[in-house]
Amino acid sequence: MKKSFRLTALLTTLGLSLTLFAGCGKDNNTTATTDGKSFTMWAVMDASTSASLKSYNEMLLFQELEKRTGVHIDFLHPIEGSTGSEAFMAMLSGNDRPDIIEYDWSTYSGGPQQAIDDEVIVRLNDYLKDHAPNYYDYLEGKKGKAKDYAYKLQSMTDEGSYYGFNYLAIGTTRCFSGLVVRGDKLSEWGMSVPETIDDWTAVLAKAKADGFKKPFTCINQGISFINPWQGFNTGFDVGQEFYVEDGKVVFAPFQPGYKEYIAQLAEWTKQGYIDTGYITNAHADVEGNLVNGISIAAYSWISTIGKLTPAAQEKTPGFELVACPYPSPEKGKLSRFQGVAAEASSVAYGISSTCGNIEKAIEWCDYIYSDEGNVLHTFGVEGDTYTVEEIDGETHYVYTDKIQNPESSGVTNIQQALYKYMLPANHPGLNQHPDYLAGYYPLEIQREAMALWDKGVELARPYVLPSLSFTEEEATQQTDILEIAEAPLEVAMADIILGKKSIDTWESAVKTAKTNGYDKLIEIKQAAYDRYLAKKNK
Repeated sequence: MKKSFRLTALLTTLGLSLTLFAGCGKDNNTTATTDGKSFTMWAVMDASTSASLKSYNEMLLFQELEKRTGVHIDFLHPIEGSTGSEAFMAMLSGNDRPDIIEYDWSTYSGGPQQAIDDEVIVRLNDYLKDHAPNYYDYLEGKKGKAKDYAYKLQSMTDEGSYYGFNYLAIGTTRCFSGLVVRGDKLSEWGMSVPETIDDWTAVLAKAKADGFKKPFTCINQGISFINPWQGFNTGFDVGQEFYVEDGKVVFAPFQPGYKEYIAQLAEWTKQGYIDTGYITNAHADVEGNLVNGISIAAYSWISTIGKLTPAAQEKTPGFELVACPYPSPEKGKLSRFQGVAAEASSVAYGISSTCGNIEKAIEWCDYIYSDEGNVLHTFGVEGDTYTVEEIDGETHYVYTDKIQNPESSGVTNIQQALYKYMLPANHPGLNQHPDYLAGYYPLEIQREAMALWDKGVELARPYVLPSLSFTEEEATQQTDILEIAEAPLEVAMADIILGKKSIDTWESAVKTAKTNGYDKLIEIKQAAYDRYLAKKNK
């Protein structure tokens, strides 16, 4: 294969070794058989899988896929201790590339289009209709048009290239996290679930008076403060980080409501309501604070509610974490800002330009987008990991004891049990099947949280900045700007929240951030967003 000078120079500079990844199967020969009966695939093993398996070759999903398709996959995984990006670059430097590569192509320097231009992966446009009819149907056919989803827009480059087989979310759920509070304590105090900032002030004040040392606990997310999606900012009618307002990309800290948001956090910290250890907290610290009665509220995930509740109830009978609506400026109304997950992820199976049989590799990838392939990918094998049951006149897939009782599979939780046998989410394929979500979130309070947080998704969707593609020059510019501008703004924000500086210093911090390059950063993202919108006509 002819490599571009840019890619060759990058690999030479890195000086990476192929010892960063290890092969599984018969040998490490990464040349596909031209008859399409065997391929090699490079993938970073999911952490939940590595808890019980050494390779995806041991996984029920891929063993069954081989039976159904007649195609064997030899997996190459980064060795333990190496990062995915290091191993990815090391893999590219080899003479024998794997045939299929699972990767988040948005992180490739210059984006997925550059990966095509560098001849790392192939452009799929001319192959999909004939060799991947199931996947093509979601992008260009009836299944893609059945719902107002952006599968096509979010699965192609600005130049109109399909670069891989992407993660596609087929369910309607688009929000999996938000603010949570001890529902049992609210009941004890005769208080309702907080909806506004005033409600939250009352709850946090009562918690402090009742002996909770750190009523609200959190981790440090820099400009995001609480979470990359949202926190209490929604109560001031302002989004988080970069978002869209009337077709224009805006940066939340530059909006008027953001100053009010920071001022409120500073006031709560002064009153002792905010965990001042957030600067160094890890997720385990936040979870420990909730379980051990140190905190009453946090930003959390549906999965965490399920994880913490049984453990906490052993120590505190009646312990209950309940979801709260994203704070709104007006009681009884939904916030127009909240977390909204993408409909297609840039995590995708890319077909290597060195693949010996591109058409057959594409056909193998396409199978998991078929109806039966989707069931296998999400639920495994009938009678083994799931059963089919009629519930209220509807057909549903129900996980067996292997999943619902993780200990029977030699693992500690449902997530590890699921990922021991298949890859039901966060990987290429059709994600978020409703029955998967029902199995993954078995507790009623989890399902209530999912329903509550999903109420505002459609209202929030127009303001969400989608995943964007950047040119190599734009990517470099963004990195350079953030190296200079991000830390000073984060420090200024933290100093105000922790009471080291007055809220009156915020305007100066914003002015400095603009001078340091944030205005340019907004321009870059606006250009990329305009290109994203232009794809609708391609």
